[in-house]
Amino acid sequence: MEEKPKSVADIDFFTRQILDEKGFAFMWVYKPLCPECGKARLKKLKKRDKIYVCSECNKSFEKNQYDDLLKVNLEYTCPICEKKSEFFDKWVKPSNKKSTIVLKFECNNCHSKLKVYRMSKKKK
Repeated sequence: MEEKPKSVADIDFFTRQILDEKGFAFMWVYKPLCPECGKARLKKLKKRDKIYVCSECNKSFEKNQYDDLLKVNLEYTCPICEKKSEFFDKWVKPSNKKSTIVLKFECNNCHSKLKVYRMSKKKK
């Protein structure tokens, strides 16, 4: 498990939310370190680019290679057994922005199936 983020510059995705009444989840996904040099995190040069580049070695990676390197970090309190735990695994990004479920996982203590949802904006 990676340490909690201190700034959003190195984060690809994060969310904090309440799971039912007694549960809580804090999830973050760091931009991956370059697999070639391991010194810098991969970033897009421009927002519309489909290629990710390492700022140290200038090696470029396609989107599917970048997605294969993503790892999810999750600290949660299970709403069923009310115990705190952690989850760390490879992360598969949702296929589209309209997908409501971001992550499905199993509680380490009671083995109940839990979900982290995408935060939605309430319509006025």
